[in-house]
Amino acid sequence: MGTALFITGTGTEIGKSVVTSLIALALERLGCSTCVFKPVQTGMADDGISFAEQHWYQQVVQFSHFEGMYRMEPAMSPHLAAALTGTSIEPERIAERLAALRQRYDVVLVEGAGGLAVPWCERGGRWYMTSDFVRDYELPAILVSLSSLGAIHHAVTTAAYADVQNIRLLGLVFNQFQEREIIHQNNVETIAALLRLPVLAMVPRLPTVSRSELESLAVQWIEQGKAKQLLEVLGVGV
Repeated sequence: MGTALFITGTGTEIGKSVVTSLIALALERLGCSTCVFKPVQTGMADDGISFAEQHWYQQVVQFSHFEGMYRMEPAMSPHLAAALTGTSIEPERIAERLAALRQRYDVVLVEGAGGLAVPWCERGGRWYMTSDFVRDYELPAILVSLSSLGAIHHAVTTAAYADVQNIRLLGLVFNQFQEREIIHQNNVETIAALLRLPVLAMVPRLPTVSRSELESLAVQWIEQGKAKQLLEVLGVGV
């Protein structure tokens, strides 16, 4: 059976899909069969036909191994989108699909919706949160953060919440990193020192994102040894 890795962020619109794509392309290049699983999707793509992440992975990145499950049109928190569309999100069904994917792939990258403190549904008089699923099914996680102003607070508070929820963070990935900006450089150094977590990647700010650009970044990431480092932590041989 393969392993699963949860990709979360310090908030919405952080760039989880970009980072997940980078990791997926790198792992496939290293010979690992890899699937991206987005169990809960909300919001439509600009074409008004496809769901946002579905369009991203299938049309922009052209990643053939993408799986979705609950897709809802309103661009809202999953619990509200589900209420408005009459959708019943069942974590057990998501877990079953994830288990099936792990039978087929070496690595399943599970991309969250928003951050860890995002509710999926209400059950037994309490909210079932994204963090509940990650904890209940013992998924190690990567935290995606920006490196601009405000990043320290967002990263530290997210990591503190993860710790309270007994979620294991393997490392940090910074998106939209600008190496010539001192605040970006210092934020990365400060966050890594405060959280005592390794920096797995720094994804530069890209004017446009395409598969070719992401593949180029994936090659660089492999050459830096970071991709193999992640696989070693996950216990996946290449």
